[in-house]
Amino acid sequence: MSATARKSAPLPDDIRALKGQRPIVSLTAYTTPMAALMDGECDFVLVGDSLGMVQHGLPSTLPVTMDMMVLHGQAVARGLSRSMLVIDMPFGSYEEGPEQAFRNAARLMAETGAAAIKLEGGKEMAETIRFLTRRGIPVMAHVGLTPQAINVLGGYKVQGRGADGDALMSDARAVAKAGAFAAVLEKVPAALADRVTDSLNIPTIGIGAGSACDGQILVVDDMLGLFTAFKPKFVKRYAQLGRQAAAAVAAYGQDVRARRFPGPEHSFAETPGKTPAPTGEEKIVRTLEDLRALTRSWRRCGEVIGVVPTMGALHEGHLSLARAARAECDRVIVTIFVNPRQFNSPEDLANYPRTELEDARKLAPIGVDAIYVPDGAQIYPEGFASTVSVTGLTDVLCGAHRPGHFDGVATVVAKLFTQTSAERAYFGRKDWQQLQVVRRMARDLDLDVDVIGCPTVREDNGLALSSRNQLLSEAGHETAPLLGQVMRDMAQALREGGTMAEIAPQARQRLLDGGFKEIEYLDLREASSLEAREQARGDTRLFAAAWLDGVRLIDNLAVSGEGAPV
Repeated sequence: MSATARKSAPLPDDIRALKGQRPIVSLTAYTTPMAALMDGECDFVLVGDSLGMVQHGLPSTLPVTMDMMVLHGQAVARGLSRSMLVIDMPFGSYEEGPEQAFRNAARLMAETGAAAIKLEGGKEMAETIRFLTRRGIPVMAHVGLTPQAINVLGGYKVQGRGADGDALMSDARAVAKAGAFAAVLEKVPAALADRVTDSLNIPTIGIGAGSACDGQILVVDDMLGLFTAFKPKFVKRYAQLGRQAAAAVAAYGQDVRARRFPGPEHSFAETPGKTPAPTGEEKIVRTLEDLRALTRSWRRCGEVIGVVPTMGALHEGHLSLARAARAECDRVIVTIFVNPRQFNSPEDLANYPRTELEDARKLAPIGVDAIYVPDGAQIYPEGFASTVSVTGLTDVLCGAHRPGHFDGVATVVAKLFTQTSAERAYFGRKDWQQLQVVRRMARDLDLDVDVIGCPTVREDNGLALSSRNQLLSEAGHETAPLLGQVMRDMAQALREGGTMAEIAPQARQRLLDGGFKEIEYLDLREASSLEAREQARGDTRLFAAAWLDGVRLIDNLAVSGEGAPV
């Protein structure tokens, strides 16, 4: 049974029984929250006297007292229910003799609920270990580098090299024979630790003793990068929480000094329940300098940044992207920039709806962290002379009818990816060609951004949501759903074996008869390459672009393969 599936804490005999079965997992802990994080993942948790150095800033473990061990032991016990609790005997609490050791060990177990104690020493501690175990106190031994004897050992040196290996082997055998249920081997040559492990009938727990031991333990503050005064060679850092905490403190300071914190969502109104709803305006960032001040602090904290690039005039489709980003990322940036480089008509650019404050209000309940609304100078500064062009994918469909459009898209999206430092970017599948272009651009330029396509959001009548829909007349809005209906009928016919040569002419005429003025394309294409297809084989999608009421509407849907109805 795995450690994570365990429903109750093991006992010392359970740990002993793991000898030769599977590796034993253990860490130190000193506080309730940290213990709760490792509960069940670790077979046992040790309240080590290392707390003196990593928690109290002491120069060694020697000044640690019984009271300190009890206090931290009680805290750790409150966080554990599925991992066994072991607690260190501090320096001076057991060396005098077995009777002194019993009194202090009994106190530790009674006042903390620990299942066992750990003490340092080899042959010289065998009598004490025997005395304790015969009186109901399980003992975990500790040989090799014993930090409480650091002044005798002459520093934190590797133990058991050369001829000293025989003495260490004797120590390990002595504590096992005396009744210890497990033995920690610290800073011991890996080959010697291997021999010791083979020679003992109890588990060995290594810390700087190679991989052949029956289990491993590390000081949790070392493993998580919280203790940074020095790093032992045997430590592998699985996180850099010290750096992240420092960055978080710095970010907090920046927010307080800039009066970004507390915001309305962190404040109270005079009348209960009357806290004004945030307008979203407080999240608007207009300059690249201000945006980077935010993203630098987030990245220093190791937070994942998601971006939703938009041109504003937000509708439920955009908001669904923001919600998806909010669910998956630590920080979310929504960008609003009406990009002149992706418009072919000056009139179309001028007519594009701009609703910045309304957009901010819509985003407020979602809890985005920044709304980046740059002006042209932030995206295309004076002298800007670069263009990102993705060939092949942009030669068909919208690209064939809107020359240069996708160059503008790829260029601005590449800029926004770098400006926001995003690791995840969210786009709607309604603009399927755009989604494929952005994915190809990110791949070709080695941009470390995961481009995620989210489902198309539609009105109740089936019309795909678009910012341009609000430009339709009332009559046009009633006619527009015909595009989706015709496409769904075409898709069904294609799934039943029809060909585009048979189906497309009638579909085009149906749209024209229904009130559409021009059909730019009505094509079946392979989903990734966008190569034309005559029949629905493999992953295919149907694409359409048509003019109605002077407004260009686009849509697409899966016909066969991934995303198609089963």
